[in-house]
Amino acid sequence: MSKKWLEWVVAAGIVVSGAAACSGGPDVDDSFAVLMQRPDIDEAARQYQQLQQELVQALSAAIPALAGWQPATDGGRSSCGSEYPGVGFDGVILHLADVGVPGKLADADYERALTIIGTTAQKYGFDPRPQRVHDEPGSHDAFFHNVHDDGAISFGTAKNTSLGLDLGCHLTAEAKRRGSPSKG
Repeated sequence: MSKKWLEWVVAAGIVVSGAAACSGGPDVDDSFAVLMQRPDIDEAARQYQQLQQELVQALSAAIPALAGWQPATDGGRSSCGSEYPGVGFDGVILHLADVGVPGKLADADYERALTIIGTTAQKYGFDPRPQRVHDEPGSHDAFFHNVHDDGAISFGTAKNTSLGLDLGCHLTAEAKRRGSPSKG
């Protein structure tokens, strides 16, 4: 690379990064307005907990190997981070406690389970088609994505079988009542 070309690339990078800094990136009011269209985190958590119960019941009823779900991990909570800049602690991402069944699921049953999850979750705004991230005989992982709130369902089997639900960013009940971003 010539010195002149390198100087031009560096100068162009400075101009682009300077323009991005001046624009301020995504506006916090715009991010907040998007989140105002969603239920608050408490209401969303109740909906996702109901979905998790429906999924466990439907999977257990259709696939005997999936009876006896048990808590597998603790849930978690965090702020919305970089997805909604500036929203800070007004927004929350919640991960429900995973549930699991000991042992892996047969490949044919895994495919049936994906269909059951997709059909059930579609009523809650999820795309019924899974995104397969790992797919080998006896070892599978897939995600279903909520088209309305960035939520996700994970379902996998290898040594054990697990089901997890993540809520996308939602405002706290207080922030939703306030109707505007907190100041400072």
